[in-house]
Amino acid sequence: MSEVTPRGRLRQILACERSVLLATVFDPISARIAQELGCEAGLMGGSLASMAVLAAPDLIILTLTELAEQVYRCTRASTVPLVVDGDHGYGNALSVMRTVQELEHAGASAVSIEDTLLPRAFGSTEAPQLVSIDEGIGKMKAAVAARGDSDFVILGRTSAPAISSVDDAISRLKAYESAGVDALMLPGLRSRDELDRIAAATKLPLVIGGIPELMCDPEYLASRRARLWSGGHQTFNVAVKALYDAMKAVHEGLLAPKLAGAAGKDLMGALTNASRYAEWTQRFIEPD
Repeated sequence: MSEVTPRGRLRQILACERSVLLATVFDPISARIAQELGCEAGLMGGSLASMAVLAAPDLIILTLTELAEQVYRCTRASTVPLVVDGDHGYGNALSVMRTVQELEHAGASAVSIEDTLLPRAFGSTEAPQLVSIDEGIGKMKAAVAARGDSDFVILGRTSAPAISSVDDAISRLKAYESAGVDALMLPGLRSRDELDRIAAATKLPLVIGGIPELMCDPEYLASRRARLWSGGHQTFNVAVKALYDAMKAVHEGLLAPKLAGAAGKDLMGALTNASRYAEWTQRFIEPD
């Protein structure tokens, strides 16, 4: 019997009755760490990709090509199923099709397509806006039609609870269910009441992101069909602060070997597959 693929494993998670925490993944090393720790799935948020690739905020200035390349680097380094934030699909419904094709080809296990009006339009206020529900339905149908691998997961995403209302969110999510998506993604829910209402009104598995601490209860989330969840990407912020502090200390005169908290040789070797490269070197570069 063939080994279950990362996409197959993600499908299994969505079909189970547990709630699985998503690891924060933004580059090959973080993807490899997630694998080393036994994480069941990872999430590459749009903000993470923008910061990791461009050192820029999440303003939809990252291109689809750049995103797909970063996804490929991560999936090449790790077998952890990767859920990728596809934002608005980089344009209209035809652009959504291209987004799905490129991210599927790059090895992602799932992509979320949202109904937020992106990027920010000229003359608009800072408050986010949503596209019409009809346009959202068209994008979801296009995403489903574009995939080549039936195991590749399409997530219909809306931020309507925070932008318009929970009632609007329910209308949109039920429409996206009818459009054929595999699961529904909801970032930034603010209360259990919001999730309770949405779970009661929908049928598909839910993916929840950026929820407050009081909602970070796997048993509760599982009871509301939230099969995947994230409490935020603070691990990225911690990594940035650690790197900043280390570089600052060296810049100010501390010798690099004296830095505290450095990964040891064994950990670095494990995360970079050093033993495998040593074996290849002996076989192909230094033969007897």
